[in-house]
Amino acid sequence: MTTTKHTAHWTLEALAQAGVKNIIFSPGSRNAPLIIAAESLGTFEMTVLGDERSAAFHALGRSQVTVTPVAVCCTSGSALANYYPAVLEAYYAHVPLIILSADRPEEFINKGEGQTCVQREFYEPHVAASIQIDEEDSFEQVQKALHYAIKAMHFEMRPIHLNVAFHEPLYGQGEAPKSMQLELAADQFVKHGLPESVASPDFSKFESVAVVAGQLLPKESEMVRMLLNEGVEWTLFADPMSGLLDHPNTAPMEALLNLQPDAVLSIGGQWINKKPKQYLRGLGVKKHVHVDVFQCWDVLDANVEHIRFSPNLLRHWKSATNFIQVRHDERSAVTLPWSDAGAFRLIIDHLDAQSVLHLGNSSVARYFNYFPKHLALYGNRGVAGIDGSLSTAVGAALADPMRKHTVILGDQSFLYDHNALYAQELPQNLTVCVLNNGIGGIFDWLPGTASTGSKAQKIFANAQQVNLHSLVKAFNVAFVGVENEQELATALTSVKRLTVIDCKTEQSMNLSALKIIQEHGRA
Repeated sequence: MTTTKHTAHWTLEALAQAGVKNIIFSPGSRNAPLIIAAESLGTFEMTVLGDERSAAFHALGRSQVTVTPVAVCCTSGSALANYYPAVLEAYYAHVPLIILSADRPEEFINKGEGQTCVQREFYEPHVAASIQIDEEDSFEQVQKALHYAIKAMHFEMRPIHLNVAFHEPLYGQGEAPKSMQLELAADQFVKHGLPESVASPDFSKFESVAVVAGQLLPKESEMVRMLLNEGVEWTLFADPMSGLLDHPNTAPMEALLNLQPDAVLSIGGQWINKKPKQYLRGLGVKKHVHVDVFQCWDVLDANVEHIRFSPNLLRHWKSATNFIQVRHDERSAVTLPWSDAGAFRLIIDHLDAQSVLHLGNSSVARYFNYFPKHLALYGNRGVAGIDGSLSTAVGAALADPMRKHTVILGDQSFLYDHNALYAQELPQNLTVCVLNNGIGGIFDWLPGTASTGSKAQKIFANAQQVNLHSLVKAFNVAFVGVENEQELATALTSVKRLTVIDCKTEQSMNLSALKIIQEHGRA
């Protein structure tokens, strides 16, 4: 038995054929036909999360580590608006997230019905496809729409929105309708749909070519690392989220500020540091080729040429003599006071090569520039918001139970997303480390903040005095508060299950430590 709403059953059959194994549901009534259909098919792992914003980031984390599409399903009205932050992140980070929203029929929109809004094309322009399925649609209409959306998702590796409208009653059950079958060719699963490069771009006419790596997924990061291990004649200028900065053939992107390349070969996604971007734009770079793993905008205003990622393609330039090479400076460890930086370094030192590390945004991701390590690295750098970092890590850890996961967050990020702990099932292979300085510390990194008035500075700081122990206890999660390196070392060694470690620091010491590591580079 399945739902009497044939469109719901067909939609869920199509998702199974598209490779979906997990669906994150949030409770509702309008999406009852979709819940009933999913249960009847018996092919999905069904999870329930009450907070839609957290649910969508949870799904995003699952998709990141499994490299498969994950669906989230909600009722009508404001519910789907809560998905939007994760949709933005998935769009710019190329994560195949499927948004499945239930709706009322068109004739009831803007007629005073509860939990109702205009849902058609709600996420445009931040989805690869947005389709409307009405209860009266024929098998052929639904098949065509679903085929289009799923093909677009795999072609661009971006989220899609399926909005399905139902008349009441919603809970009827009956025999299954004609089975939905989609023709999904293997080539539809090629990321971005970029054509294979017939010939490698020519850099021979340029005197000084910089090779730059932005954020990379662990799989692509390892492929680039293999090339670096073979020995290259140039330096890779790497973002901390590339996962490559520990390699001796790399240098931080800031090193570009002392150079004047006339061409750039780039790979990966976002660059955290805006200074290299601004500097290279000012140079008037003549040629920019981007090896497309993540989307890359025309960041250098040089009419970027996109080509598909291939280790063999990068190997073509292995011995290029006009590619920039800089001297690698070995940095000895420096003494740091108890601080966010000191706590971050100790956490990283505790992890091994088999660990999975998730980094929050703002200052946390930037600390990895100074304390890089070879491990599987994730972070929501598509739009780089602080929302959803904990939920993403929770979803990833649940989907990857055989590895140890650690997430490092600032206190603002943790508080913003603490509903990630509001779940029926939580991963026991996750350690949550909170760098808790009581304010939005990233703004003290920015030179302009100090020049503002006292009221403005209070807004930037957003000081908080939340008792994290009481908050975490409410979710029945283990908690450890630490105030020095010894206590943190003991906590990291003794963790056996999901635990929140509250690293309490003072901002004055954080600024002192920041000055030390900035003066010494990699510390």
